[in-house]
Amino acid sequence: MQEPVDRPAHDHTAGPAAPAPSPRIDRRLFLGGVGAAATALAVGPAGAAAQAAEGPAAAALPREMQAPSALAMRTFSRIDGTPVYYWRGDRGNTTLRSWQCTDAFYDRLVLWIRDLRNLSADGGFGSVDFLVSAGFYVNRSGQHGAGTAMDLDMVRWAGGRRCSPLDRHHAEGRTLRRRYLAVDAVCRRRFRYVLDGWYNSAHHDHIHADFGGLPTTCEKGSRSDTVFVQAMCNNFMGAGLAVDGIWGSNTQTWFNRAKNRLGISGDPHSEIVAWRNMLARIARHGFSDTAI
Repeated sequence: MQEPVDRPAHDHTAGPAAPAPSPRIDRRLFLGGVGAAATALAVGPAGAAAQAAEGPAAAALPREMQAPSALAMRTFSRIDGTPVYYWRGDRGNTTLRSWQCTDAFYDRLVLWIRDLRNLSADGGFGSVDFLVSAGFYVNRSGQHGAGTAMDLDMVRWAGGRRCSPLDRHHAEGRTLRRRYLAVDAVCRRRFRYVLDGWYNSAHHDHIHADFGGLPTTCEKGSRSDTVFVQAMCNNFMGAGLAVDGIWGSNTQTWFNRAKNRLGISGDPHSEIVAWRNMLARIARHGFSDTAI
């Protein structure tokens, strides 16, 4: 089955429907180098008007999530039409919020959610109903303080199915673990550093995804990549690996088996397309709850 392709990150904030097909994206955005040209693709006159129109209706977030005006962040309450809620301390609240991040990071979020829609639809899921986040810009050091990170608490699809890092789905039954790994894999297609419930205890209730260190390939020296691969091999193939973040010979053996079973050509450790294709196929297995 064909993998998702990159498309322009136009802003469609007016409604929840998935966007119509559009031309392939500029190669700079595909490789992660998002600049002024990609920002122009994302906003445009219509997008800027829609953003301005929805801004006043959205409620403010805690003060630490409100960027100083000097940082010139983009304000949004939906990603490509899908609302993003804030449930920390008020679970179930569907008030639109004024999230903030850089234009370039928003472009990447649009690519990510389109991947999520396409890959979950292949598993029989409905449209993405809403997202829940614990923050994008946050006044702290690192990627959050730069407006180039997302903490994902939940994805909820039409019909009621959900993936909830907030509810520690990485530690629940196999179907939920596989679905969690599917969402995790989609994040890794678009963000270099993805920290999940296997990474450490600080991420037991959300998936962190950020812009640091692009482009996206599978790095053996990365704890983030290694625990994901180990958890994937365990949950889809019964590998029985220790999820310890150390890329040893057993992890390499099971990774090679997964790569072969998924029909991946090329080297996911050095080739962006090979790793993204592998992640897409892992995601499809996760959403359909099938072994590799």
